[in-house]
Amino acid sequence: MLHAILYTSIALFLLTWVGNVLCRAIFNLTGLKDATADEEQPSHVAGRVIGTLERMILTIGILMNSWEILAAVIALKTVARFQKLDKREFAEYFLVGSLFSVFWSIIISGAWLAYDNQLGIDLRQKMVALIGVEEKSND
Repeated sequence: MLHAILYTSIALFLLTWVGNVLCRAIFNLTGLKDATADEEQPSHVAGRVIGTLERMILTIGILMNSWEILAAVIALKTVARFQKLDKREFAEYFLVGSLFSVFWSIIISGAWLAYDNQLGIDLRQKMVALIGVEEKSND
């Protein structure tokens, strides 16, 4: 069980903290940070918290084989930022951040699932059985 806690903790660390660092690096690399510099910057770190929560929710959806969560998260973010999407720079910033979150969640979830299934204790199956979620078929 300690092994499962360790590899799950590593996956969560990669998903959250490393995900935030990589997302900021992508914004710097693409110049989107500078392009949105004229926007009023909040004095809080809500964007990081939103990104972290977004990747965690997406990962839960992926692990539970519930891909509709992806659509729900993107829709929720779009509704929250709808008026600002008219500005090209912000729309690109929004899309890069959202697509990175989806991509990173898929990568980390896939790696966690593969490790859990091959070398771990098949924690995913145990959690699915515990909460009583029926497996969706991929047909």
